[in-house]
Order: sequence, then structure tokens, then C-alpha cells
Amino acid sequence: MKAVIFLGPSLPVHEAEEILDATYLPPARQTDFLTAAVNLRPDAIGLIDGVFLQSLSVWHKEILFALDQGILVYGASSMGALRAAETAEYGMIGVGEIYRQYASGELQDDDEVALAHASADQNYQKASEPMVNIRATLAAAEKAGIVDAAQRARMNAIAKAMYFADRTFAAIFEVAGAEGVPPDLREKLASFIRTNYVDQKKQDAIELLRNIKQLESMERESWPEPKPFELNRSNLFGTLYTRDRRVQHGDVSLALESIANYVSLHEPCFDELNFNALNRIILFDFASVLGVKVSEDDIDKECARFRKKRGLVAEEDLALWLEANHLSRREFRDLLTQVAHCRGLHRWFMFALWMDRTTQTVLDELRLTGKYVDWVARAAAQERLLEGATSESDRTAAARIPLDELLAEHQRWTGRGIDIDTASWAEEAGYHTLSNLKMELSRSRAARGALLRLLADSMPAEDDETQTQAAPAAGNGGWSSSNGNAV
Repeated sequence: MKAVIFLGPSLPVHEAEEILDATYLPPARQTDFLTAAVNLRPDAIGLIDGVFLQSLSVWHKEILFALDQGILVYGASSMGALRAAETAEYGMIGVGEIYRQYASGELQDDDEVALAHASADQNYQKASEPMVNIRATLAAAEKAGIVDAAQRARMNAIAKAMYFADRTFAAIFEVAGAEGVPPDLREKLASFIRTNYVDQKKQDAIELLRNIKQLESMERESWPEPKPFELNRSNLFGTLYTRDRRVQHGDVSLALESIANYVSLHEPCFDELNFNALNRIILFDFASVLGVKVSEDDIDKECARFRKKRGLVAEEDLALWLEANHLSRREFRDLLTQVAHCRGLHRWFMFALWMDRTTQTVLDELRLTGKYVDWVARAAAQERLLEGATSESDRTAAARIPLDELLAEHQRWTGRGIDIDTASWAEEAGYHTLSNLKMELSRSRAARGALLRLLADSMPAEDDETQTQAAPAAGNGGWSSSNGNAV
């Protein structure tokens, strides 16, 4: 059982570790809860302490996200008690007396659990008293006969009127003296507090840890049942998830926004990357506007295509890639769903341009990227070979070879392969039929054969042995090269 606990001044970490073996994180800020749920994927999260004022507090939607992921979420003592009372109906489990008081409405104000404290380096040493501990201690004093109900209520009112960071017993007694509370009562109360102080926040924090500890001895089927609800992923939550959420790289934690910003300033091809990224997401939305739909089978094929192209056929390879790229399997499928919709829109568009296909589109893209002139020269070189150095028998022989063999030979020669079935690729690439594709592959093969003969004829006589080894291999489709500049 894997647990994550957000803990600060409510309980020293070394004491917590004696109760529960868990990952202990500092008081939670906004995005910390979400980040822990995504990056650490725990079975349970315990929210005890959280920040406010100096940083944005844990957002309720982060808790709902964790619950939606099947994570058990417990809250107690401080920020945890507040959020548990607010999200109990969705399945967050509140623990302890402070939670009970918030849930019942006895307590309503956030300042009841607030206190000033030092940094983590100083073990969160408190500089003020939380109101819940003051109330619990004064209640104990009344029970012990140190104060009566009216005196307890008066001391609570004095403390409550103070700013939370100013609440110390010394300050409370000073105000009480100015308001006429007798010195002997103040002295008796101060003496009681020194020996009978009630740390309700600490007690509740310990109770939370013990509740999570119990899960270890229980069958998973006996764990608390999740409450069904539908998580509304609003635009604000989307921003939190895709921009503010933090990911881990080695010992460095970075916001996703920081990664994108760095890329924008340092990636030489960023403008093209950004252009393509925007095109993808716009096409995805446009596909839905036009009613272009894709099936689960289409998405499966897109996932398989991507995995083949990236060399991620084995499950362990995919798992490592997902971890390195900070994606869950669901997010990976969502991303490839976008690509599948774009591909579906491409098919829709190409059907509308059945005669023209993609000729103009591809050539215009080459012009925009500055590659057009180079590729015209390469195509012209092949045409010269076909016109001047090939025979009708060469072309006829190539036409008799099955399409799959022609494709395999072409890939060995150029390194240019395809990552989906031949018919689908041919359609995407702009060929009207598989026969058109085979004709072009035959032309390419014939040109390669002509080029090899020219090279063999140009070799010196003493290299005859080399010629006899090289030329037949190419003619039989066995010559292999990854040179993308080959004709």
C-alpha cells in the first residue's frame, strides 16, 4: 500500500514515520495535490497541512481528480479537515474531532486551524496557537474546574478576536488582564496550560495516519467504497493540469509551462513545431464541427502506427516511454485520438479532391520549407536515368515483381519505409490506386538498376571483382542503404 501525506506543523515527521511508512511532503500548495496524484500514483493521500496567504491553497478540484482516479483521500487536523468537510459528499474521508466540528457546522471559519510557524528547516516551529487547540485546552480547563463555562467563553472570545498570527497564550492573558480577568484566574489557567495543553491538531493527525495504516492489514475489496460522481474538467482545471502541474526529472521538479517556455526560446525549429502543434489541435476541433468521426479501431491503428514508428512495440518499451514523456496510458490514447481525427479529416478532404489528390499540397509545402528545388533536382535525375539508361525489359521485369517485394527493396535501398498497411499509406500519400504506387516503385527500381550499371561501367578494370559483387546484389534487391539522397 502506497501512501502520500502532506504534513507540516501539525505533527513532526519523525513521529509520523513511527506510525505510518509513507511519502511525506510539505504542506500542500495549489497543484501539489494534483502533482502527487499523477506522478506518485498512490493508493491513498492524507491531507493534514496546507498553505494559505503566501501561496494559493489546495483546490477542491485537485481532490476530486484524485478521487476520480480511484485514490483514497483522507483529511484531518488542519487544511485536511477543512477540505474533507467540503468534499465529503464526493468521497473524501474526514478524520478526527476538528473535521467533525467543521462537518457539523460548529466551526466555519478557516482561521480556526490557522497558525504562524517557522520554515521546514526549523521543523515548522509554531509562533502562534491555532484556535482549535485553544478551544480544546480551555474546554479541558473547564472540565478540570479551573474555569467555569462563562469564563471559558470569555477567554475563547478574546482569542477569537485576535488576528490568527497574534494568538499566543501570553497575548491572550495580556488582553484578558486589560479586560478585568482576575490575576489569580489567569495564573491558575496558565499553570494548567503548561501541564495539560491539548494539541487537538496533533491528535487528529495521528488518528488520520492510523486510519491509513489500517488499510495495510485489509483486503483491497474491504477498503472504503468510492462515491460515484462525474468530474467536470473545467477550463480552469485544464489550465492547472496542463500548465501549472509539476513533473519530475531526476532531482528537479518543473512546471509544464516552464518546459514549454524553455523550448520556445531554445529549439531552432520551434516555429515549425508550434505551427504543427496548433494545426493538430485546430484540425481535431474542426473535425468535430464537420462531424468527422473515428472508431475505436481507427484509434487502435493510430496507436499501433505510432508505436511501430517509435520502436515501442514491446509493452515495457511503451511503459518507459510514457514515464519519460509524463503521460498516462489514457493521455497517450487521448493524444493519438486527436491524431486519428486529423487523419480522418485528411481522408475527408482528399475524397473531395479525388482527382487532384495531394500533389499541389505537397509541392506547396516543399516550397514553404525551402526543399522544393532540391527535390525537383532529384526527381529530374531519376527521369534522366529512366530515359537514357533503362530498357523496356527493365521496366517490364520490375512490373512483374509483387508490390510487397518492391516496397521491401525500396526500403532497403532508401531507408524509407511505411508504418501502416500499404493501401492506407498509398491513399494518404496521394496515389489513386495501388497500381499507381506499384508503377512508381517499378520506375524507381529501374532507375536504381540503371544507376548501378553506369557505376559499374565507370569502374577501372582492376575492380572487376568489386563490380561483380556489387551489381548483382543491387539488381536482386539485396543492396541496402539508409542514404535518403539515393535516387
